[in-house]
Amino acid sequence: MQQLLHPLCLALAVVGFLLLLCPARYLRQDRALAALVGVYGFCGLSFLVSMAPSWRLLDDATGRPSIGILGAFGSVVVQVSLQPVVLAYWAMPPERARKRAHLCLLTGAVVVLALCVLFFQIPSDGQTSPQGFTAQHIHLGVYQAYLALYIVAYTIGEAILAIGCWSAARRTDQAWIARGLRIAGVGATLTFGYSAVRLTGVGAALFDLNRPPPAAENLAWICADGGNTLTLTGFLIPTLAVRIVPHVRAWVRARRDYRSLTPLWEAVHHAVPTIALQPTRAASPARMRIWDTPWHLYRRAVEIRDGQWALQHHLEESVRSAAEQRHGAAGLTGAELASAVTADQLRSALAAYSRNESPRTPAEYADAGTREDVRTPDDDVRALLRIAAHFTTSPAEQEAATSWT
Repeated sequence: MQQLLHPLCLALAVVGFLLLLCPARYLRQDRALAALVGVYGFCGLSFLVSMAPSWRLLDDATGRPSIGILGAFGSVVVQVSLQPVVLAYWAMPPERARKRAHLCLLTGAVVVLALCVLFFQIPSDGQTSPQGFTAQHIHLGVYQAYLALYIVAYTIGEAILAIGCWSAARRTDQAWIARGLRIAGVGATLTFGYSAVRLTGVGAALFDLNRPPPAAENLAWICADGGNTLTLTGFLIPTLAVRIVPHVRAWVRARRDYRSLTPLWEAVHHAVPTIALQPTRAASPARMRIWDTPWHLYRRAVEIRDGQWALQHHLEESVRSAAEQRHGAAGLTGAELASAVTADQLRSALAAYSRNESPRTPAEYADAGTREDVRTPDDDVRALLRIAAHFTTSPAEQEAATSWT
């Protein structure tokens, strides 16, 4: 059962670890996130070293048989020490959360140190499997102390997590965070079944009673791995809801806006190539940027505005007047009217620029009067998207727009 469930839990831990790790710069700003990355990382490590191939590899690398059980227990202790740290930084004032974090981590370090001392007093009886180590050594007092210390520390950590999750879920008014915390609390509670089976085994060995039946061993791992799965899933839900999902939405929106501005940018860039910050990429201007998409979007907006400035000496008043009458008759008003007229002006100015023609009556862009409402890069992108939505480069429309020449 252990070797069946561990790979599934390992996969979940690795996926969560990688999702939370990117982008890494947020870890310096968010201590709760950094602690949560540690939870997933040490959880994954505990599953990894408990699997038979890793177990044998560690034996060969260290020369100490079954040292994987020390790695597994130590990783789990660090994991349960970090879990209340996450809750502390989520639910407490910074100074109080920092004190709670120091206490949890110090306690975890003391337990790991005690486990190391006890482990190296266990006789080395040659290589064993992860499943067989406990059966082989459960009669030894030092191993009983080792296992009891681990189970007690593990149970206390999971109890603190369960109480903390249920308490935090009641206080939050965000539904997804509350759901995630409740799932994590259920997972922590489920692990008590593992602790009960293990402590029963230690008690049976101490008092020379019959060991728990084999079915109890399967129950122990179902409770442990099932509880861990729920805990990891529960922790991931509020993190996705609060941090990952908004960033994904912003990234998707930036890619969509980048594409929407492409026809306008291409037309302006074709006339004024110097607007491009990276001329070497001009051969594929529509290629999407996977990383830093928002930055490339804002850069594209700046380049379009630079192109507008370069074309402003080719604006004709008659084009603006005709465009205002036409779009006004179509029912456009306010910023939408200014955007539509500006799109016509740009189309006309591009044609005049290509023929090096000067206007008979110079004009300014129709959207110049609305730019006082543009206070942020996002505002400017929204304004340019309105212009791009009205911008066309079809020959018929271009001919109509440039008939003044």
